[in-house]
Amino acid sequence: MKRISKTILILAICAWTGNGASLLNASNPHRITRAELEMQQRRPPHDRPQHRNLIMGEKDFQFLYKTIKRKSFEKDRLELLSVGVLDNYFSCRQCAKLLSLYSFDKDKLKVLDIMAKHIVDLDNAYLILDSFRFESDRRKAANMLKLRKR
Repeated sequence: MKRISKTILILAICAWTGNGASLLNASNPHRITRAELEMQQRRPPHDRPQHRNLIMGEKDFQFLYKTIKRKSFEKDRLELLSVGVLDNYFSCRQCAKLLSLYSFDKDKLKVLDIMAKHIVDLDNAYLILDSFRFESDRRKAANMLKLRKR
């Protein structure tokens, strides 16, 4: 109950400040219907070149980045990120920037797990993999991205 109310509060604040709609819609030229979204989700992101145009705009991404950065606790950051990725797609550069907010590779893997379905340009995955310190964590991250590629 408490977790749901926090999420609702975050969305309400975003909507009240005028950034909620842009955060949830990103820079989409049109709103995707549920049927279109379900059809698109059947295909892995790298097979969806039309989604390259739907990558979250820089202004919206900066708002999300700064909002997440202000949070003190990892739990709150992950919760906000989970809301921020809804109906949005990200570039590898944007994902790597969000990963830079975290010091430990285990936290970065959690973030990547949340974002992996929403990363469009997997041909630049090296930007994400370079964020990890240890080779074993790089392999885990690569496996997450490979699983999403299929």
